[in-house]
Amino acid sequence: MALIIPVTLLILVIVLANLVAESSDKNIRRVYTILLLVFNGFVVLLGLSAVVASPLLLSNLADFDLPDMNIAAAGWSLFLIGLWGFLVSLLPTRRLLGRVMPIDPASPVHTLALVLAGYLVGNTLLTLVLGGLEELAATAVAVSVLDIIIQQLAFVAVAFVGVGVITRRDLESTLKRLGLVRPTASQLLIGLAWIAILVFMQGLAGGIWALLNPDLAATLEGLNESLLGDFDTVGEWLILALAAGIGEEILFRGAIQPVFGLVTTSLLFAVVHVQYGFTPITVVVFLIGIILGLIRRRYNTTTAIFVHVGYNFTLGLLSLLAVYLEQFVPS
Repeated sequence: MALIIPVTLLILVIVLANLVAESSDKNIRRVYTILLLVFNGFVVLLGLSAVVASPLLLSNLADFDLPDMNIAAAGWSLFLIGLWGFLVSLLPTRRLLGRVMPIDPASPVHTLALVLAGYLVGNTLLTLVLGGLEELAATAVAVSVLDIIIQQLAFVAVAFVGVGVITRRDLESTLKRLGLVRPTASQLLIGLAWIAILVFMQGLAGGIWALLNPDLAATLEGLNESLLGDFDTVGEWLILALAAGIGEEILFRGAIQPVFGLVTTSLLFAVVHVQYGFTPITVVVFLIGIILGLIRRRYNTTTAIFVHVGYNFTLGLLSLLAVYLEQFVPS
């Protein structure tokens, strides 16, 4: 429920960008750019202030029973986030990026997308510098079915608003832009094959990692149990699989990939799965993003949703099976 207010504000900002994109008034676009520059400049100053003041802050907090905090690292993260947002708000920077990404440098919507991508990556950096995987495992709180549904509905809302539903497109053209069409029978059969391949990839990577670094693998397993331990029925895993598959695919493959391209979108997709930290599993998530992106490019987003849902649900069923079989293992 805590997501409702920030997501609402985010949607309003995205709607504003779409309205600016529809306007032919150069002054409106100029004011929009100035607002982005001012906001990101403030974040830069905030980050630098945290870096400079970190020794004083740490000394004042020393008497309190608080978890270890790397305030200087957090400050540098904020500085980099703001700097990225400031730079991509400048047209010359976007023209350079346009040489390697399919963005429209003149688009206010694409400008905002670049800014928000930096904040997404920056949020991951902040999480990692404030404790890393071990801290995540120690402080992780189990998520509920409702939490998952709300988060993924937010993804869907951001995707639809981002591509301009109502402001720039009607519903039919919005669905077409997002790649949401009815898949054919052959596409679904191909999707089944990809589900099997992705599950095999996940199992192989997990097994190799457990052999190479059993301690870190055990930490990640404990983190996943803390986050998803309450999902102990087939129905709950089906809801989780449907929500994550639909929400993430509509946002990443449907809305973002046509703007950022296959590789950049897959990197962002891997970053979103911050609970894995920077581990070999992150590489697997990136590769899964590449495969889902290719499916979206070759077929449509709906087929990518089918594969993503099937992959998640299969992993959920395997985890339930593992718990069931543990009952028969002698202690």
